[in-house]
Amino acid sequence: MNSFRKYLTELDNISFGQAIIAHEPTEDASISVSNPKVRSAINHRLSTELNHMILAPEEGVQKIRKVLHYFSLDLPALYDADSDGDELIFTVEQFGSTANSEQFYLYLIYYLKDEGNYDFYAEIIDEQGVQEILDENESDEDEEETDKE
Repeated sequence: MNSFRKYLTELDNISFGQAIIAHEPTEDASISVSNPKVRSAINHRLSTELNHMILAPEEGVQKIRKVLHYFSLDLPALYDADSDGDELIFTVEQFGSTANSEQFYLYLIYYLKDEGNYDFYAEIIDEQGVQEILDENESDEDEEETDKE
Protein backbone atom coordinates (compact mmCIF):
# COMPACT_ATOMS: atom_id res chain seq x y z
CA MET A 1 0.00 0.00 0.00
CA ASN A 2 2.82 2.42 0.82
CA SER A 3 4.49 1.80 -2.53
CA PHE A 4 1.25 2.65 -4.33
CA ARG A 5 0.95 5.95 -2.40
CA LYS A 6 4.56 6.71 -3.26
CA TYR A 7 3.78 5.99 -6.94
CA LEU A 8 0.79 8.38 -6.88
CA THR A 9 2.89 11.07 -5.21
CA GLU A 10 5.58 10.72 -7.87
CA LEU A 11 2.92 10.80 -10.58
CA ASP A 12 1.64 14.15 -9.29
CA ASN A 13 5.16 15.62 -9.48
CA ILE A 14 5.57 15.07 -13.22
CA SER A 15 5.89 18.36 -15.06
CA PHE A 16 4.47 19.04 -18.52
CA GLY A 17 6.93 18.07 -21.25
CA GLN A 18 9.10 15.99 -18.91
CA ALA A 19 8.56 12.80 -20.92
CA ILE A 20 9.58 14.56 -24.12
CA ILE A 21 12.89 15.67 -22.63
CA ALA A 22 13.58 12.26 -21.08
CA HIS A 23 12.61 10.08 -24.03
CA GLU A 24 12.98 12.11 -27.20
CA PRO A 25 16.37 11.54 -28.87
CA THR A 26 17.99 14.60 -30.39
CA GLU A 27 19.33 15.44 -33.83
CA ASP A 28 19.15 12.73 -36.53
CA ALA A 29 17.49 10.08 -34.34
CA SER A 30 14.65 12.42 -33.36
CA ILE A 31 11.10 11.50 -34.32
CA SER A 32 9.94 15.04 -33.56
CA VAL A 33 8.36 17.21 -36.24
CA SER A 34 11.17 19.68 -35.56
CA ASN A 35 13.59 17.25 -37.24
CA PRO A 36 13.86 18.27 -40.93
CA LYS A 37 14.08 14.61 -41.98
CA VAL A 38 10.77 13.88 -40.25
CA ARG A 39 9.07 16.89 -41.89
CA SER A 40 10.42 15.73 -45.25
CA ALA A 41 9.04 12.23 -44.65
CA ILE A 42 5.64 13.65 -43.65
CA ASN A 43 5.50 15.89 -46.73
CA HIS A 44 6.52 13.01 -49.00
CA ARG A 45 3.77 10.78 -47.59
CA LEU A 46 1.23 13.60 -47.89
CA SER A 47 2.20 14.10 -51.52
CA THR A 48 1.95 10.37 -52.24
CA GLU A 49 -1.46 9.97 -50.54
CA LEU A 50 -2.96 13.06 -52.19
CA ASN A 51 -1.69 12.12 -55.66
CA HIS A 52 -4.65 9.74 -56.19
CA MET A 53 -8.10 10.74 -57.44
CA ILE A 54 -10.14 12.29 -54.64
CA LEU A 55 -13.91 12.44 -55.20
CA ALA A 56 -14.98 14.21 -51.99
CA PRO A 57 -13.25 16.76 -49.75
CA GLU A 58 -13.81 14.55 -46.71
CA GLU A 59 -11.83 11.80 -48.44
CA GLY A 60 -8.85 14.13 -48.87
CA VAL A 61 -9.03 15.24 -45.24
CA GLN A 62 -9.09 11.60 -44.12
CA LYS A 63 -6.01 10.84 -46.24
CA ILE A 64 -4.22 13.74 -44.55
CA ARG A 65 -5.30 12.52 -41.11
CA LYS A 66 -4.01 9.04 -41.95
CA VAL A 67 -0.54 10.39 -42.69
CA LEU A 68 -0.49 12.76 -39.71
CA HIS A 69 -1.58 10.04 -37.27
CA TYR A 70 1.39 7.95 -38.34
CA PHE A 71 3.59 10.77 -37.01
CA SER A 72 1.49 11.48 -33.87
CA LEU A 73 -0.09 14.60 -35.39
CA ASP A 74 -3.72 15.46 -36.11
CA LEU A 75 -6.05 17.97 -37.70
CA PRO A 76 -8.56 19.75 -35.47
CA ALA A 77 -11.50 17.42 -34.93
CA LEU A 78 -14.09 20.09 -35.71
CA TYR A 79 -12.87 20.92 -39.22
CA ASP A 80 -15.62 20.38 -41.81
CA ALA A 81 -14.38 20.30 -45.38
CA ASP A 82 -15.96 22.89 -47.71
CA SER A 83 -17.28 21.32 -50.92
CA ASP A 84 -16.06 24.28 -53.04
CA GLY A 85 -12.48 24.13 -51.73
CA ASP A 86 -10.45 25.95 -49.14
CA GLU A 87 -7.00 27.21 -48.19
CA LEU A 88 -6.08 26.79 -44.52
CA ILE A 89 -3.17 26.79 -42.11
CA PHE A 90 -3.46 24.67 -38.94
CA THR A 91 -1.11 24.63 -35.96
CA VAL A 92 0.27 21.13 -35.41
CA GLU A 93 1.40 19.75 -32.08
CA GLN A 94 3.29 16.55 -31.47
CA PHE A 95 3.70 15.08 -27.96
CA GLY A 96 2.19 18.29 -26.56
CA SER A 97 4.07 21.55 -26.90
CA THR A 98 6.71 23.14 -24.74
CA ALA A 99 7.40 26.84 -24.28
CA ASN A 100 10.77 26.77 -26.05
CA SER A 101 9.81 24.51 -28.96
CA GLU A 102 9.53 25.77 -32.52
CA GLN A 103 5.97 25.92 -33.90
CA PHE A 104 4.98 24.04 -37.07
CA TYR A 105 1.89 24.26 -39.24
CA LEU A 106 -0.06 22.22 -41.77
CA TYR A 107 -0.72 24.18 -44.94
CA LEU A 108 -3.72 22.76 -46.81
CA ILE A 109 -5.26 23.86 -50.08
CA TYR A 110 -7.83 22.04 -52.18
CA TYR A 111 -10.32 22.86 -54.88
CA LEU A 112 -12.93 21.24 -57.09
CA LYS A 113 -11.61 20.62 -60.60
CA ASP A 114 -13.72 20.83 -63.79
CA GLU A 115 -13.64 17.01 -64.04
CA GLY A 116 -15.59 16.73 -60.77
CA ASN A 117 -12.81 15.48 -58.52
CA TYR A 118 -10.65 17.42 -56.06
CA ASP A 119 -7.05 18.52 -56.22
CA PHE A 120 -5.41 18.50 -52.75
CA TYR A 121 -2.07 19.81 -51.56
CA ALA A 122 -0.82 19.65 -47.97
CA GLU A 123 2.57 20.35 -46.40
CA ILE A 124 4.10 20.74 -42.94
CA ILE A 125 5.77 24.17 -42.76
CA ASP A 126 7.51 26.37 -40.20
CA GLU A 127 7.04 30.07 -39.35
CA GLN A 128 9.07 31.11 -42.40
CA GLY A 129 6.84 29.01 -44.67
CA VAL A 130 3.73 30.66 -43.23
CA GLN A 131 5.23 34.10 -43.84
CA GLU A 132 6.06 33.17 -47.46
CA ILE A 133 2.46 32.04 -48.05
CA LEU A 134 1.06 35.23 -46.50
CA ASP A 135 3.44 37.38 -48.58
CA GLU A 136 2.47 35.51 -51.74
CA ASN A 137 -1.24 35.98 -51.02
CA GLU A 138 -0.70 39.71 -50.43
CA SER A 139 1.16 40.08 -53.73
CA ASP A 140 -1.65 38.17 -55.52
CA GLU A 141 -4.22 40.56 -54.00
CA ASP A 142 -2.12 43.57 -55.06
CA GLU A 143 -1.98 42.23 -58.64
CA GLU A 144 -5.77 41.73 -58.68
CA GLU A 145 -6.32 45.34 -57.51
CA THR A 146 -3.92 46.63 -60.16
CA ASP A 147 -5.76 44.64 -62.85
CA LYS A 148 -9.11 46.14 -61.75
CA GLU A 149 -7.81 49.69 -62.19
